[in-house]
Amino acid sequence: MTAAVSDQMAPFEDLYRNASDPWGTRTRWYERRKRSLLLAALPAERYGSIYEAGCGTGHISVELAARCDTLLASDGSTAALAGASEVLADQANAEVARHTLPADWPQRRFDLIVLSEILYFVDEAACRTIAAAARRSAGDAGTVVACDWRAEIDGHGHSGDAVHRRFDAALNLPKVFEYIDDDFILTGWSADERSVAAREGSRP
Repeated sequence: MTAAVSDQMAPFEDLYRNASDPWGTRTRWYERRKRSLLLAALPAERYGSIYEAGCGTGHISVELAARCDTLLASDGSTAALAGASEVLADQANAEVARHTLPADWPQRRFDLIVLSEILYFVDEAACRTIAAAARRSAGDAGTVVACDWRAEIDGHGHSGDAVHRRFDAALNLPKVFEYIDDDFILTGWSADERSVAAREGSRP
């Protein structure tokens, strides 16, 4: 839950320095519910490699780490990463890195890419560049997931719905799931369009 462009980092650095959990990710039912829905929506129970961009203080990261062989969790805020490093301290398969997106997007393949609450902080050109990078990293079998607040964010002028439409057009991958309520939109894309049951080789 943080900005992904370097000139937007200062407010987030102050936010994380002044509060250990500024978004209430540990305490608010809204945040815990959203996290649970995201994790439940993933089409695979376990992944080889996961990249989480905009990891904030790491409260989704620690649950993603339990479902993969290797996790790379990144954020643009050094103050946020201090919290993420503490939360992930006992996860030997997790790496924490400071990334300014899209410039620092890792040149690697990932089985799952999670972009939670960051896309509405970037401009249209950066959104397209992030989408292209995610498409390359996902390859022919990886899944890309985005989750964003639906209302317009002060100072950014676009909603989560608009951002997801923009990202969807640039990503150019089939949409495999979507959940929308009054608060947030959660979308997943993959070149592998099989259902969960089909991936397991069985039908109920």
